[in-house]
Amino acid sequence: MEEKSEENELSLSESAKDHLRTAANWVYVISIIGLIVVMYGVLRLFYDYMNLSKWDDVPSGGGVGYFMAMAILPILLLICVVCFFPLYYLYKFSSNVRIAFRDDDSEALEDSFRYLKLHYITIGISPLCVIVYFLVVSIF
Repeated sequence: MEEKSEENELSLSESAKDHLRTAANWVYVISIIGLIVVMYGVLRLFYDYMNLSKWDDVPSGGGVGYFMAMAILPILLLICVVCFFPLYYLYKFSSNVRIAFRDDDSEALEDSFRYLKLHYITIGISPLCVIVYFLVVSIF
């Protein structure tokens, strides 16, 4: 019995490569902007947390407003952390596509699609977590 050692390879046309390159460039820009926004949000949360002590002196800012801010800040920090990962995976996708086309490296292209898969997994799981959260909150 002879075994055929044949690899099935997928080849991309120049048009498909051009479309993938263009998509990678736009994804790079979007991911950088998103990461900057998330980092700004985290820095803003820490700034607000440090300035909470000043709220006691303000007639309308103390009391309930102070405790409300203390409750909301960790939730917003969690939201920033959750938003970071899909953007990070998009960034890794775009950078690996660029490396793959620059060096003609199929392994980098494979890694880029793995990061794209991780991006879509996190985007798919996030709404499910929110739905479960709202169901649990509505029950209790």
